[in-house]
Amino acid sequence: MRYYAIYLLLSLSLFANAQNIERRLAFDNYHKYDNREIQSCDSSEIRALDRLRTYYHENPYRIKVNKDTKLINSYLSSLTSEGRFSDMMTMEEKIKDMYHAGSRLTTNDTVGLFIREAFERIFQITASSSFQGAEKDKVFPKIQKAIIHYGEIEIQRPNVSTRFHASCFAIPTAAVNIYFTLLDDMDRAEKGKADKLLMDACTMLKVVALQAWTQPLRNDETDINVVSVERFRNHVWWVGANGIAYRSLLPVAVMLKSVSMIEIVSEVCMRSISSTSQSTNKDSFWTEGLTSDGAGWGHGKQCCLFDYPMGGIDFALQTLQTLQDTPWHKSLTRENTEALMNYFRGGSWYYYNGFVIPGLNRYTYEYRPEKKRIPYSNILNKIVKNWMSSFTKEQQEELLKLKYEVDNSKIIMENYEFGLYNGIRWFYNNDDLIKKTSDCHISVNMASVRTDGVESALFADNYNFHTADGVTLFQRKGDEYQRILGGLDVTALPGTTVREGMDKLIPVTNWRGYCSKHNFAGAATDSKQNAVTGFIFEKMNGSDKEGVNDKGDYHIKNDILYGFKAYKGYFILGDYFIALGAGITNNNYGRHETIRTTIDQTSLKNRVSIIQNEDERFVNDSIIHLDNKGKDFVWIKQQGQFAYCAIPEYTRNISLALENKKNDWCKLNPGNIKKKNLPEESQILRIWTEHGVNPKNEKYGYVVYSGNGMPNTKFPFEILRNDTLVQAVINEDKNIIQAIFYPNNNGLFWDNCSMKVSSPCVVMLNKEGDSMQIYASDATMDPSIKQITIELNGENFIIDLPQNDRLGNIGHKKVLLFKK
Repeated sequence: MRYYAIYLLLSLSLFANAQNIERRLAFDNYHKYDNREIQSCDSSEIRALDRLRTYYHENPYRIKVNKDTKLINSYLSSLTSEGRFSDMMTMEEKIKDMYHAGSRLTTNDTVGLFIREAFERIFQITASSSFQGAEKDKVFPKIQKAIIHYGEIEIQRPNVSTRFHASCFAIPTAAVNIYFTLLDDMDRAEKGKADKLLMDACTMLKVVALQAWTQPLRNDETDINVVSVERFRNHVWWVGANGIAYRSLLPVAVMLKSVSMIEIVSEVCMRSISSTSQSTNKDSFWTEGLTSDGAGWGHGKQCCLFDYPMGGIDFALQTLQTLQDTPWHKSLTRENTEALMNYFRGGSWYYYNGFVIPGLNRYTYEYRPEKKRIPYSNILNKIVKNWMSSFTKEQQEELLKLKYEVDNSKIIMENYEFGLYNGIRWFYNNDDLIKKTSDCHISVNMASVRTDGVESALFADNYNFHTADGVTLFQRKGDEYQRILGGLDVTALPGTTVREGMDKLIPVTNWRGYCSKHNFAGAATDSKQNAVTGFIFEKMNGSDKEGVNDKGDYHIKNDILYGFKAYKGYFILGDYFIALGAGITNNNYGRHETIRTTIDQTSLKNRVSIIQNEDERFVNDSIIHLDNKGKDFVWIKQQGQFAYCAIPEYTRNISLALENKKNDWCKLNPGNIKKKNLPEESQILRIWTEHGVNPKNEKYGYVVYSGNGMPNTKFPFEILRNDTLVQAVINEDKNIIQAIFYPNNNGLFWDNCSMKVSSPCVVMLNKEGDSMQIYASDATMDPSIKQITIELNGENFIIDLPQNDRLGNIGHKKVLLFKK
């Protein structure tokens, strides 16, 4: 007992000492940055600071004033004379035991959420009309005590990774808004014309608000001086929306009257409107954000261009606009405008007829049935309203036309060159190929070790396991997949080769998603109507990469995901989309689920028919298994949509299901719990082929026809090869050849012709009269490879490859052909 008492005393002593350390650090930072430069400000800076302080007094920042009088009165009635909310006291006792334990997930930070609730209540009280009236003198002392009480709990928290979200976003935002709501009182306190209680409350608000700049600690030199540009670089918590949009940086700078802070915010915002890429990632201003191919990264290199990157850009423009008439204003540079134009063009490919394509963020499975403008519309509107003079005349005309189409939720921009807004585009930083016309939208979402998959979170999409595994989406309306997401089998996403068994998956939080182990993904396209792309698929958890700071539910392995491999190629020849698979091999012999390739899992909108030998019969059965051993082509066609056909040489069986699936929206995304009128069922068309439990070097091949009317009774192309070394297709006119040359390939030979390449790559040749267009990309993105030599029938053609931030993009060369 005696030893236990000693142990308890030591523990309490250590606990108290740790709290004193955290509290001292918080106050040291406050004394370091508060009001330290006001004496050296010139008159214009002082006037600008006064205007900004008035602005934030009149305009709450990133928080809405609640007009519910009943709710505000409940807050008031529960606030004791000691400055504590009586209905929160029980929880306050509970969190004492959690104080040092921390939380593995920042979103489950119970202590932080508790303190956030308290500070947001304080703000709502101070912003209410009742507080501003006769009640203020009666309530104000309790408010000041509450600020100090809950502030003390917050600033004494241990500096571990869980001091994200609440401690750097929500709580500082509430604190700075309380400050500006009480601006007259705060001014009195800062002038020494208030009592000690008010001055202590004023100080506490500043200490807590400063956490927008200080939390979480980075454990590097920027912790010593947070007022530096480097503070907002090279860390997932300090770039993109996490770095500037969700933090109340400028209001806190104005609160502390810190000119140097304002200057840093302005500079960071300017420099953030730029691009990064696979090859320049270490040198670019941000390791996330806009990418040079026109898309964007967040939380690593995952393609979530309408979330973190967009949030960062939106905030940067808003902040620069706020500073427009101050000594700290800046104009957009050419680098800024070029990055924005590239983003507007590139981002439009991930949107079709009012809908964002699925699989771009952790909210894909949130029920959103209605058409909406493209998410970047707010940024576009700000540009058109406030920044047009920074753009060239041609860019201004393009922006106005784009705004017109954005407002109509249909972006095609037909008068612009192919590859800008329509045609076919290769997103080389993100392993995505997209075809977009006024008639259809086709996307291929691949993965290499260079990229990250889409994140999952237990509070949002928690089944994002296969979104980057070669998902191919075929759309005409734009909502083909949106309307059935609640009933979707996530182990049967279109284009993927995976083990079936959604019921065996355990939902997880995974901030880096899933990718492929292999450094191989590339494409070649004429940007008009022909393209080829491919990758080597062997699944890995993105958290296995070096330098991942938050591995989420890494302990949940979901073994069903791993242990098989496939070489997957995709070819577009006009209206024909050809998918080839080779080397499908199981390496996880402890699993007994069937490995299958899903051709499509889409909305069942119209009647479905089977077409063979020009004979068409409509399907009413729920599941049909088609024998594909003969040489006759069997087409499956949904009226008004797409037609599908297995290639007999590579696909021996094909299955078709017309399903009426029960939706489980809340399972796939708990955020749907609050939504009303969720559809209970989805009508789904699913088409797939199976490879068995233990396939070894299996293959598949299928075609999707995107044209109107009936497809040809004969394929207008020929498969030249489909194995783990080369996948290749030639059109019926013999003038377009598309090929994927995998590592260790031995070249391609056909009809007394040959093609060899100097390194693994993706190639497309297009003969046009007496010339030939050659398109090629290095699928390994090796910066040491400057050229690819293509030997065609003994003649060498050298293709220069794009470099620097365009590394991985497509090299192009036109050569004249001379008859011998």
